[in-house]
Amino acid sequence: MKFAIITDIHLGPEGHHKGVLRKMNKDVKIYLDNFVKEMNNKIKPEFVVVLGDLIEQDNKIKDKEHINYIVQLLKKLRCTVYYVAGNKDLKNISEEELSKLFHQKSLYYAFDSGRFHFIVLFSKVSEDRTSWVEGEQKIWLQKELDTTNKKCVVFVHHGLADQDLTGNPWFEGMPENCLIANRKDIRNIISTSNKVIAVFNSHLHWDKQHIHDGVPYFSIQSLVENEADKGMASETHAVVNIVNDKVDVEVKGNHPKKILTSI
Repeated sequence: MKFAIITDIHLGPEGHHKGVLRKMNKDVKIYLDNFVKEMNNKIKPEFVVVLGDLIEQDNKIKDKEHINYIVQLLKKLRCTVYYVAGNKDLKNISEEELSKLFHQKSLYYAFDSGRFHFIVLFSKVSEDRTSWVEGEQKIWLQKELDTTNKKCVVFVHHGLADQDLTGNPWFEGMPENCLIANRKDIRNIISTSNKVIAVFNSHLHWDKQHIHDGVPYFSIQSLVENEADKGMASETHAVVNIVNDKVDVEVKGNHPKKILTSI
Protein backbone atom coordinates (compact mmCIF):
# COMPACT_ATOMS: atom_id res chain seq x y z
CA MET A 1 0.00 0.00 0.00
CA LYS A 2 1.40 3.38 -1.03
CA PHE A 3 -0.24 6.77 -0.63
CA ALA A 4 0.92 10.38 -0.55
CA ILE A 5 0.18 13.36 1.70
CA ILE A 6 0.32 17.07 0.94
CA THR A 7 -0.87 19.69 3.39
CA ASP A 8 -1.05 23.30 4.56
CA ILE A 9 -0.92 24.65 1.02
CA HIS A 10 -2.12 28.09 2.15
CA LEU A 11 -3.06 29.42 -1.27
CA GLY A 12 -3.81 33.12 -0.73
CA PRO A 13 -2.08 36.04 1.00
CA GLU A 14 1.45 35.44 2.28
CA GLY A 15 1.64 34.67 5.99
CA HIS A 16 3.95 36.52 8.37
CA HIS A 17 4.51 35.56 12.00
CA LYS A 18 6.51 37.59 14.50
CA GLY A 19 7.83 39.73 11.67
CA VAL A 20 9.07 36.78 9.59
CA LEU A 21 7.60 35.64 6.26
CA ARG A 22 6.79 32.05 7.19
CA LYS A 23 4.24 30.98 4.56
CA MET A 24 6.14 31.35 1.31
CA ASN A 25 3.18 30.71 -0.95
CA LYS A 26 3.87 33.14 -3.82
CA ASP A 27 4.74 30.21 -6.12
CA VAL A 28 2.37 27.66 -4.58
CA LYS A 29 0.69 26.95 -7.92
CA ILE A 30 4.06 25.91 -9.33
CA TYR A 31 4.64 23.63 -6.34
CA LEU A 32 1.26 22.01 -6.89
CA ASP A 33 1.95 21.47 -10.57
CA ASN A 34 5.28 19.86 -9.67
CA PHE A 35 3.55 17.65 -7.10
CA VAL A 36 1.00 16.42 -9.64
CA LYS A 37 3.72 15.61 -12.17
CA GLU A 38 5.79 13.74 -9.59
CA MET A 39 2.83 11.72 -8.39
CA ASN A 40 1.66 10.78 -11.89
CA ASN A 41 5.05 10.07 -13.44
CA LYS A 42 7.12 8.69 -10.57
CA ILE A 43 5.38 7.90 -7.27
CA LYS A 44 2.04 6.59 -8.62
CA PRO A 45 0.27 6.33 -5.24
CA GLU A 46 -3.00 4.52 -4.57
CA PHE A 47 -4.44 7.86 -3.42
CA VAL A 48 -3.48 11.31 -2.12
CA VAL A 49 -4.62 12.90 1.14
CA VAL A 50 -4.73 16.69 1.55
CA LEU A 51 -4.47 17.23 5.31
CA GLY A 52 -6.18 20.61 5.49
CA ASP A 53 -5.49 24.35 5.30
CA LEU A 54 -5.68 24.44 1.52
CA ILE A 55 -5.90 28.22 1.75
CA GLU A 56 -4.71 31.26 3.66
CA GLN A 57 -8.01 32.93 4.40
CA ASP A 58 -8.87 36.14 2.56
CA ASN A 59 -12.60 36.63 2.02
CA LYS A 60 -15.45 34.26 1.23
CA ILE A 61 -15.38 34.72 -2.53
CA LYS A 62 -11.60 34.37 -2.87
CA ASP A 63 -11.47 31.49 -0.37
CA LYS A 64 -14.01 29.52 -2.42
CA GLU A 65 -12.12 30.34 -5.62
CA HIS A 66 -8.82 29.18 -4.12
CA ILE A 67 -10.21 25.92 -2.75
CA ASN A 68 -11.93 25.19 -6.04
CA TYR A 69 -8.69 25.93 -7.91
CA ILE A 70 -6.79 23.36 -5.82
CA VAL A 71 -9.54 20.75 -6.09
CA GLN A 72 -9.70 21.16 -9.87
CA LEU A 73 -5.91 21.08 -10.23
CA LEU A 74 -5.58 17.91 -8.16
CA LYS A 75 -8.13 16.23 -10.42
CA LYS A 76 -5.18 15.90 -12.80
CA LEU A 77 -3.83 13.25 -10.45
CA ARG A 78 -4.32 9.71 -11.73
CA CYS A 79 -5.66 8.60 -8.37
CA THR A 80 -8.38 9.51 -5.87
CA VAL A 81 -7.87 12.57 -3.65
CA TYR A 82 -9.26 12.72 -0.11
CA TYR A 83 -9.61 16.02 1.77
CA VAL A 84 -9.30 16.85 5.47
CA ALA A 85 -10.79 20.13 6.71
CA GLY A 86 -8.36 22.66 8.16
CA ASN A 87 -9.11 25.65 10.36
CA LYS A 88 -8.11 28.14 7.63
CA ASP A 89 -10.53 26.51 5.19
CA LEU A 90 -13.43 27.32 7.51
CA LYS A 91 -12.64 30.94 8.44
CA ASN A 92 -15.07 32.34 5.88
CA ILE A 93 -16.82 29.21 4.62
CA SER A 94 -19.40 27.02 6.38
CA GLU A 95 -18.91 23.31 7.00
CA GLU A 96 -21.66 22.53 4.49
CA GLU A 97 -20.06 24.74 1.83
CA LEU A 98 -16.64 23.20 2.38
CA SER A 99 -18.05 19.66 2.08
CA LYS A 100 -19.54 20.61 -1.29
CA LEU A 101 -16.28 22.16 -2.47
CA PHE A 102 -14.52 18.93 -1.53
CA HIS A 103 -17.30 16.91 -3.24
CA GLN A 104 -17.81 15.03 0.01
CA LYS A 105 -20.96 14.34 2.03
CA SER A 106 -19.27 15.11 5.33
CA LEU A 107 -16.04 16.49 6.78
CA TYR A 108 -15.49 13.22 8.62
CA TYR A 109 -15.76 9.92 6.82
CA ALA A 110 -14.02 6.60 6.15
CA PHE A 111 -12.97 4.56 3.15
CA ASP A 112 -11.27 1.28 2.35
CA SER A 113 -8.26 0.80 0.10
CA GLY A 114 -6.62 -2.56 -0.30
CA ARG A 115 -6.61 -4.38 3.01
CA PHE A 116 -6.73 -1.20 5.10
CA HIS A 117 -9.50 1.00 6.52
CA PHE A 118 -8.83 4.76 6.47
CA ILE A 119 -10.58 7.20 8.82
CA VAL A 120 -10.75 10.97 8.30
CA LEU A 121 -11.57 13.03 11.40
CA PHE A 122 -12.74 16.64 11.58
CA SER A 123 -11.15 18.72 14.34
CA LYS A 124 -13.60 21.55 14.89
CA VAL A 125 -12.21 24.86 16.17
CA SER A 126 -13.97 26.82 18.92
CA GLU A 127 -14.05 30.60 19.22
CA ASP A 128 -11.10 30.47 21.64
CA ARG A 129 -9.06 28.65 18.92
CA THR A 130 -9.09 25.29 20.69
CA SER A 131 -9.94 22.27 18.57
CA TRP A 132 -12.13 19.27 19.42
CA VAL A 133 -13.33 16.00 18.01
CA GLU A 134 -16.91 16.34 19.24
CA GLY A 135 -19.27 13.84 20.87
CA GLU A 136 -21.21 12.55 17.87
CA GLN A 137 -18.00 12.07 15.93
CA LYS A 138 -16.41 10.21 18.86
CA ILE A 139 -19.30 7.75 18.79
CA TRP A 140 -18.90 7.39 15.03
CA LEU A 141 -15.14 6.80 15.40
CA GLN A 142 -15.72 4.09 17.98
CA LYS A 143 -18.23 2.39 15.68
CA GLU A 144 -15.88 2.57 12.68
CA LEU A 145 -13.13 0.88 14.66
CA ASP A 146 -15.47 -1.68 16.21
CA THR A 147 -17.05 -2.80 12.95
CA THR A 148 -14.04 -3.08 10.64
CA ASN A 149 -11.88 -6.18 10.54
CA LYS A 150 -9.04 -4.30 8.83
CA LYS A 151 -6.01 -2.46 10.15
CA CYS A 152 -6.68 1.29 10.23
CA VAL A 153 -4.97 4.59 9.50
CA VAL A 154 -6.36 7.88 10.85
CA PHE A 155 -6.05 11.37 9.33
CA VAL A 156 -6.83 14.67 11.09
CA HIS A 157 -5.70 18.30 10.77
CA HIS A 158 -4.78 19.22 14.37
CA GLY A 159 -2.42 17.20 16.55
CA LEU A 160 -3.56 14.19 18.58
CA ALA A 161 -0.17 13.43 20.14
CA ASP A 162 1.28 15.19 23.17
CA GLN A 163 4.23 17.21 21.87
CA ASP A 164 7.06 19.31 23.22
CA LEU A 165 6.57 22.48 21.20
CA THR A 166 9.96 23.99 22.04
CA GLY A 167 11.37 25.50 18.86
CA ASN A 168 8.12 25.46 16.92
CA PRO A 169 7.97 28.86 15.17
CA TRP A 170 4.17 28.99 15.35
CA PHE A 171 3.03 27.25 18.52
CA GLU A 172 5.79 27.22 21.13
CA GLY A 173 4.08 27.68 24.49
CA MET A 174 0.63 27.45 22.89
CA PRO A 175 -0.46 23.79 22.80
CA GLU A 176 -4.11 24.86 23.03
CA ASN A 177 -3.82 26.35 19.52
CA CYS A 178 -2.45 23.28 17.78
CA LEU A 179 -3.28 20.14 19.77
CA ILE A 180 -6.80 18.71 20.01
CA ALA A 181 -8.21 19.52 23.45
CA ASN A 182 -9.76 16.07 24.04
CA ARG A 183 -6.87 14.22 22.42
CA LYS A 184 -6.48 11.81 25.35
CA ASP A 185 -10.06 10.60 24.86
CA ILE A 186 -9.50 10.12 21.13
CA ARG A 187 -6.17 8.37 21.68
CA ASN A 188 -7.85 6.02 24.13
CA ILE A 189 -10.43 5.04 21.49
CA ILE A 190 -7.60 4.53 19.01
CA SER A 191 -5.31 2.50 21.27
CA THR A 192 -7.98 0.23 22.77
CA SER A 193 -9.15 -0.78 19.29
CA ASN A 194 -5.80 -2.50 18.63
CA LYS A 195 -6.43 -1.78 14.95
CA VAL A 196 -4.78 1.59 14.25
CA ILE A 197 -1.25 1.36 12.86
CA ALA A 198 -0.67 5.09 12.20
CA VAL A 199 -2.19 8.54 12.72
CA PHE A 200 -1.31 11.55 10.53
CA ASN A 201 -1.89 15.23 11.23
CA SER A 202 -0.62 18.56 9.92
CA HIS A 203 -1.20 22.14 11.20
CA LEU A 204 1.98 22.30 13.33
CA HIS A 205 4.24 23.11 10.37
CA TRP A 206 6.95 20.57 11.18
CA ASP A 207 7.79 16.90 10.68
CA LYS A 208 7.63 14.93 13.91
CA GLN A 209 6.85 11.44 15.15
CA HIS A 210 5.47 10.50 18.56
CA ILE A 211 4.40 7.15 20.00
CA HIS A 212 1.42 6.67 22.32
CA ASP A 213 0.49 3.16 23.49
CA GLY A 214 2.46 1.69 20.61
CA VAL A 215 0.69 3.80 17.96
CA PRO A 216 2.85 6.18 15.86
CA TYR A 217 1.53 9.72 15.39
CA PHE A 218 3.09 11.67 12.52
CA SER A 219 2.98 15.45 12.00
CA ILE A 220 3.65 16.49 8.39
CA GLN A 221 5.21 19.82 7.40
CA SER A 222 3.46 22.51 5.35
CA LEU A 223 4.11 22.74 1.62
CA VAL A 224 5.03 26.42 1.97
CA GLU A 225 6.68 26.77 5.39
CA ASN A 226 9.93 28.75 5.57
CA GLU A 227 11.54 25.80 7.32
CA ALA A 228 14.69 26.57 9.33
CA ASP A 229 14.39 30.21 8.22
CA LYS A 230 16.21 29.49 4.97
CA GLY A 231 14.03 31.82 2.93
CA MET A 232 12.43 29.20 0.72
CA ALA A 233 9.30 27.09 0.81
CA SER A 234 9.80 23.58 2.11
CA GLU A 235 7.79 22.07 -0.78
CA THR A 236 7.16 19.20 1.64
CA HIS A 237 5.04 16.21 0.75
CA ALA A 238 5.16 12.73 2.18
CA VAL A 239 5.06 9.27 0.63
CA VAL A 240 3.78 6.52 2.91
CA ASN A 241 4.44 2.83 2.25
CA ILE A 242 2.79 0.14 4.37
CA VAL A 243 4.21 -3.36 4.04
CA ASN A 244 3.14 -6.07 6.49
CA ASP A 245 1.76 -3.33 8.76
CA LYS A 246 5.15 -1.58 8.84
CA VAL A 247 4.72 2.15 8.20
CA ASP A 248 7.50 3.82 6.21
CA VAL A 249 7.13 7.62 5.91
CA GLU A 250 9.42 9.41 3.48
CA VAL A 251 9.31 13.20 3.68
CA LYS A 252 10.20 14.73 0.32
CA GLY A 253 10.92 18.31 -0.74
CA ASN A 254 13.68 20.74 0.18
CA HIS A 255 14.21 19.15 3.61
CA PRO A 256 13.92 15.39 2.96
CA LYS A 257 13.89 12.93 5.83
CA LYS A 258 12.67 9.42 6.54
CA ILE A 259 10.72 8.04 9.48
CA LEU A 260 10.47 4.25 9.66
CA THR A 261 8.21 2.61 12.19
CA SER A 262 7.61 -1.08 12.74
CA ILE A 263 4.29 -2.08 14.34
